[in-house]
Amino acid sequence: MGLPMNNRIAQSVGFIFLFISTISLAQNSYRFHSHNDYLQDLPFWEAYNHGAGSIEADVYLKNNNLYVAHTEKEIDSRRTLEKLYFDPIAELAKYGKLRELQLLIDLKSEAEPTLAKLLDILESYPELKKESNLNIVISGSRPAPKNYGTYPDYIMFDHQDLNNLDKIVLDKIALISQNFRIYSNWNGLGRLTAKELEKVERVIKEAHRKNLKVRFWAAPDTKTAWGRFAKMGVDLINTDQPAEASKYLENLDQRTYSLKEPISVYKPTYRHDPEAKPKNVILMTGDGNGLGQISSAVIANEGQLTVTQLKDIGFLKTSAYDDLVTDSAAGATAMATGKKTSNRAIGTGPAGERLTSLTEILSKHGFVNGIMTTDKITGATPSSFYAHQTERDNSKGILKDLLQSEIDFFVSAGAKDHSNIQEKFIKKDVIELSNFNDRVAIYLSEDDIPVPDSRGRLFPDHVKTVLQKLNEQDQPYFLMIEGAKIDSNGHSNNIEGIVQEMLDFDQTIAEVLKAADKHQNTLVVITADHETSGFGILQGNQDSDEIEGGFLTNDHTATMVPVFSYGPQSGSFTGVYENTEIFSKILEALQVEN
Repeated sequence: MGLPMNNRIAQSVGFIFLFISTISLAQNSYRFHSHNDYLQDLPFWEAYNHGAGSIEADVYLKNNNLYVAHTEKEIDSRRTLEKLYFDPIAELAKYGKLRELQLLIDLKSEAEPTLAKLLDILESYPELKKESNLNIVISGSRPAPKNYGTYPDYIMFDHQDLNNLDKIVLDKIALISQNFRIYSNWNGLGRLTAKELEKVERVIKEAHRKNLKVRFWAAPDTKTAWGRFAKMGVDLINTDQPAEASKYLENLDQRTYSLKEPISVYKPTYRHDPEAKPKNVILMTGDGNGLGQISSAVIANEGQLTVTQLKDIGFLKTSAYDDLVTDSAAGATAMATGKKTSNRAIGTGPAGERLTSLTEILSKHGFVNGIMTTDKITGATPSSFYAHQTERDNSKGILKDLLQSEIDFFVSAGAKDHSNIQEKFIKKDVIELSNFNDRVAIYLSEDDIPVPDSRGRLFPDHVKTVLQKLNEQDQPYFLMIEGAKIDSNGHSNNIEGIVQEMLDFDQTIAEVLKAADKHQNTLVVITADHETSGFGILQGNQDSDEIEGGFLTNDHTATMVPVFSYGPQSGSFTGVYENTEIFSKILEALQVEN
């Protein structure tokens, strides 16, 4: 009749996982213990293929067999220790594919006879007895510590008494396991109390003092708990969720960041007349910059940013014409033209019609129009303020529109992409910017702009110089400034990049507010085209300014984004409204008709 259906399925799945494990398997830097592993849908394989450092099997001796079960009543004659664990481990060892692994065998029946049967079974697995990557550890019912040494070298023990470590031989002890509930009632949400944290850390310290690994059983099994235990130095993090724990712990370090050198914070003077008509407008866009991104930079920078000194705050709804979730093209076009459009469209409406932008309107009123970005000038956000294309990737068409646009100067990355820019723009260094009768192109880099660690204050200093030049002449100006790389780091779920780019943007904000305070005639609006990645702060340490972030996605989200405003008429930018209203509110503040 062959194998029962369940057994045949399990065997087939086992071979599939064996094949997978022979391809690639990276173990997490933070190791976890698959507690009660035999209760998983695929015992051993699920935990092993998700990188578990330790796997647990509860074992009963019955009818001269070792059965894997949670209770004696649940014994199933098909679920032996050999079938569920020794056979697959031996198969991996046979092909040289077994990575470092601890098999924790929790004896539920009497220690001596159960251990004797275990040793007898292992005689049929000589490859496991000599396998250097396998550590067989006995837990649960154990012989007295004084008898540990009577067992073969390939058998180690899980010790659970911290009080006699100085009195016993430690050579046969693989780890220290402790009942977490002895020390804390923490449920895995929020934080341990200070007193309970001290107790738990004392256990870890005592085990490590003896060069022993430590594990807590009956511990909370949440993401918060996994993160806390990992950072506290727990060697084997107890979990009944191996797949989820593996995914969480795999990139924990990449999602954790602590700033080494905080940036200075500028506090605006608020000396301007809030009811006056502004002469100039600076619209600042942090691409992909939501509250999570701002919060991460606040925490990392000792609780302060320049942008958080501002008092007039609102929120933008960011949806596109054709989708709840916008891209940069539709999001920036909405702010630049006051019209919703389809994703991927640049300065054109849903039917492909040309939309009039702020720069085109303001040029008719004598404004100098400038764009500054850490992206290339043909990027979706900057191009939405001058170009008219139905496809954001049509760089050739966008560049053609730039040459024919009302943009008087720009500062961007990507000089090598614009060999024909000299048809309409003169390439200059920022310090040479003085005559706004000439159309000027200033480049920050030949290709993409370097990361903040490499570029230093390149962008904030360029903004500072440009503002000095603009304020030395009499014409009013409109300047769109984009911090573009917050978005790309959100797409790659790079918390360090998000924080560093946000801090670079905040230093740029500081230079803008300093100039606004000096002349008191400039309206500053700071917002984002959308939020990227669903970024949130999971936990952290305020004392060390360390944060751990989490991500919903590697794409944009429909989360509202904040609007910070400063200067004359800044009060009109508070409240909750559609992104299209940025356009109309700017024109209303300037008393300019569309």
